Amino acid sequence: MLAAAIISIFNFQFSTLQAQTDPIVIEVGDQQIRQSEFLKEFNANVGQQLNRKGDVTTAEKRAALEEYVDLYATFRAKLLDAHVRGFDTAAALQDELMRYRKELAAPYLIDSTVLQQLLAEAYERNHYSLHAAHILVSTPLYATPEDSLNAYNTAMGLYNRIVNGGEDFFEVAVEYLRKTKPEVTPRPNEGDLGFFSVFDMVYPFENAAYALQVGEVSKPVRTRYGFHIIKLLDRVEGLYGRVTLAHIWLHSTDSSTRRNDIYNIYNELSQGLEFASLARQSDDRTTSRNGGMLGDVSLSQLPAEYVHKLVDMKNGEFSKPFFTQYGWHIIKLIKRDTLPQPEDLEGFYKQRMARDLRGEESRKTFAANSRKKYGIVDCTTTPIIEKGRKKKNAPVKMMASLDELSRVVPDSVRQARWRINESLFTDTTALIVTPSKRYTSLDVGRYIYRQQKRGQREDMQVYLRHRYENFLDSVSIDYADSQLEKEYPDFAQIVDEYRRGLMIFNYNDAMIWHKAINDTIGFADFYARESRTKRLDNPDDSIYFFHPRARVTVIDVADAEALEATKAQKIIEKARKKSLGSNEMKAQLLKKVDQKKYAAENLVTIGVEQVEQTRQRLLADDQWQPGVYTVAKDNGYRLLVVEEVLPRSLKGIREARGYYLNAWQNEVEQQLNEDLWKKYNVKIHRDVVRKITF
Repeated sequence: MLAAAIISIFNFQFSTLQAQTDPIVIEVGDQQIRQSEFLKEFNANVGQQLNRKGDVTTAEKRAALEEYVDLYATFRAKLLDAHVRGFDTAAALQDELMRYRKELAAPYLIDSTVLQQLLAEAYERNHYSLHAAHILVSTPLYATPEDSLNAYNTAMGLYNRIVNGGEDFFEVAVEYLRKTKPEVTPRPNEGDLGFFSVFDMVYPFENAAYALQVGEVSKPVRTRYGFHIIKLLDRVEGLYGRVTLAHIWLHSTDSSTRRNDIYNIYNELSQGLEFASLARQSDDRTTSRNGGMLGDVSLSQLPAEYVHKLVDMKNGEFSKPFFTQYGWHIIKLIKRDTLPQPEDLEGFYKQRMARDLRGEESRKTFAANSRKKYGIVDCTTTPIIEKGRKKKNAPVKMMASLDELSRVVPDSVRQARWRINESLFTDTTALIVTPSKRYTSLDVGRYIYRQQKRGQREDMQVYLRHRYENFLDSVSIDYADSQLEKEYPDFAQIVDEYRRGLMIFNYNDAMIWHKAINDTIGFADFYARESRTKRLDNPDDSIYFFHPRARVTVIDVADAEALEATKAQKIIEKARKKSLGSNEMKAQLLKKVDQKKYAAENLVTIGVEQVEQTRQRLLADDQWQPGVYTVAKDNGYRLLVVEEVLPRSLKGIREARGYYLNAWQNEVEQQLNEDLWKKYNVKIHRDVVRKITF
């Protein structure tokens, strides 16, 4: 009893203190919004903006605060009603929220130290472009150890022939291609990759290439395609991204042929003649008629000789003639990209890393760190602690193994033909243990089933181990993901704000916008009330009225020689006085045409239009009265028969729907807000609001 009394006294004192230091501003249902919570929302949405202006008066601040407190009370009432009506559990809202949360969580689920190192490395490499060639000894990434060793030995043999034996790199490349792919015709420069930069090649290849000196050949480099032997042919600095250029190309098989022709063009360029006009002499038929423009291209799309010339060129400059295996060339640089600042490239780099082994590296590091941080146990690598082991060097036994996966998962999984039979998974031993869940062979099997792809030729044990490690990383990252709201209050707040925003949008859509649109009777009553308040002499009401409108019969005569315009106008004026219809008018005109000389089928076309003044191009300003008017047109003419002109008038509910609908929705919302204030007994403590300063 004494303890209960003490607790009661403490709670009373705490409540009293809280009421003094953080009083209640708004009450909505059983919810109490205190001053600290209200001010946080107010400052984020209004207060900070007002304070930044600097010239806002105290009265203006007070008015903004008073307005916002009402708006926020209504917002909280809507939020509560949306929750009561189940808007927060709607599947569409949950899906949208999860998509947003996934994007928001991504930066939290990678190792920031590794990421920053990779970003810095990518930016440094972006200062240089490399020209390299390679020989590829193909083998799957997860081949058997024997197959991997055989491929490596083959690659080492080729490397030794080039580096130690002194053989020409390209001759070895041609010979190896003929041996392994006799159906393919080798190129003289077989294996030449042209110029490339960061992200253009798979990451291990890029690493090896950027580590080479010009002329150096790498030892075999492993990528998912196999083993590469790389020769660095050139390295240039200062070229980034894409270039826009034009060229003049004269085809030649040797440097003496057409040399005079290209230098004559160069001399004319030097004298000020336009590059575009001289480009018509180019043998490149696809660009010669377009000023020689190659357009916006990457360095990898250009011959190496073009890249060398571009290094020292400025925008608008053209090169001296130079010779390649294709002939003689002159190029003109139109514009080139420049390397942005690191912070401007960070978003782009992160996007590319998501599809690159760089991103995988930071992801794996984060997963490993998460296992340590949260105590996630990989039982396949955790030894059983045995007391009194008899043999000192006896094999260490692990808490779990992948034996059941090896037994149950068939070879067909590597061709995406496995159909999982979950009843075959009987081992309930945990492979992975997180603070909230145990994962068994069945969980891993389900993961492998979802991830299976065609063309996986690697060793089965290697395949299963690799898939298990991927699953382990996913489990580790998913658990870290589940803890984000607890560990990062700012993250939790942003997610909650987005959730509330989605709820309010869907709530407004259902309770206001669509309700107003579907309530045709209510809208008709609203139109009847509102339309009576509109006045022709009020400029603000002009959108609710038609401008003068005219009903016009439009007659087009294709050939003036078949029927003179003055004659046709007299015929139509008589027809109009007789109130003849459009088809009868057409018939009257065709009677006066020589049918043998002129084909009557398409000679006269006729139609009826209703046009509104200031919103049409059919009638001139002096044609806005009943009558017949003639307008010249190509080889013929047009007759405009203005039947009647209607004065300005109020638009009907159909024509003015868009203008009235917004006001109708506002009225529906206002009524909803009033109902919500009553339903949830919304109360604003004005005495507290008056004391708030910001």
